[in-house]
Parts: sequence; structure tokens; C-alpha cells
Amino acid sequence: MVNCILIDDDQDIVDVFSELLHVIGVDILATGNDGKDAVELYKQHKPNLVLSDLQMPRYDGYYAVENIKDVDSKAKFIIITGDLNVRNSPFLNLLNIPIIYKPFDVHQIKQTITDILLQENELPESFEIQYKFKEDTHLYTCTVNYQQYRNFKLLPIIEECNIAPTQKSTKLFYNEMQNALNLATESNVSHIRKLSEITPHD
Repeated sequence: MVNCILIDDDQDIVDVFSELLHVIGVDILATGNDGKDAVELYKQHKPNLVLSDLQMPRYDGYYAVENIKDVDSKAKFIIITGDLNVRNSPFLNLLNIPIIYKPFDVHQIKQTITDILLQENELPESFEIQYKFKEDTHLYTCTVNYQQYRNFKLLPIIEECNIAPTQKSTKLFYNEMQNALNLATESNVSHIRKLSEITPHD
């Protein structure tokens, strides 16, 4: 039997979705209220699937995805949301994470679960990110792998870092970027600047 953890801060949604999952034969190992719960429950239960809302107080669904992927890069997710704008999320699109919109359709849920379990869930080899240094008005773009993206976000000199909304075909110079990140941990950003492009303002 397929098993999952279910994460949503609205208990009514948890109750309704639990009933629908029971109908289609999915075993719910645990439920949680935010992204932090999701990470802890994933470590505890190692489910086949994580079903999570996106908009939750304090620790949202993006937090859940990123931090669970740190634990297990092959973890599989389905996002459940009422926000139609989420379909344009570069992050979810890049990681090929399907979305189920509220109100729920049991046939769509069943098909989405079937599809995601058959899908190979490899992280992309390389992709573009956009980021800003603190106290810098420019937005920069560079090519990284997933782990480098996560390391970028942790740098204290970085104000924001996101997946670029559109992806160009650019090569990842893995070793050079790794050296640049190592230097950046010591606040030396010269090499990262060399590997980046300034993104023009619209």
C-alpha cells in the first residue's frame, strides 16, 4: 500500500483529504501543520509521498520541500493548494512537483499519485538562479546545481536567492562555482561575481 504524510495548517482540509486518500487506498502515516512538521515527520516515517499545502504560517511548503530534499534528494511531493498562481512557480516547475488545486477531485488525486510514483525523481543537473547581495541594488544570475543553490541561500552575504523564472541553456562550471562558494563563506565575492551576470531590470 502507498503511504504518505499529509501537511496542512487547516484541520478541515486535513480531514477531507484524509477521507479521499482512504477511499483510494493511500495510508496516511502522520499529519502535520507546517513545513517544520513535514521535515520531522519525513525523517521519522520515510513515506513514499509527501502531500503538503504551500501557504502555512512560519514554515511553509517551500521550506518543507527544500529541507526534505536535503535529507533525501529522491523524496516525492504533491502540493495541495487553492492558489492558482502556484502553477507559475519556477521552483516547483524545476523540480517537477505536481499540484492539486482545491476543491479536490478524487480522480485527479488518484491519477496524480499514480503518475508521481512512476516518475524518476532526479534533481536537475544544473539550472539558473537569481540572487542579490546585501546592500547591492543589482540582481545577479548564475548557473548552479541543486546543492550549490542550497549553499547559496545560506550565505550571510546573500539577501535573497531564487530559481530564475526562465531558464537559458548555460553550462555549469561545477568546480569553479564550488570554489567561488567556498570563498564567499569568507565574504570574498569576487569569484562569484565573475561567474554571474547582472540581470537587467524590466
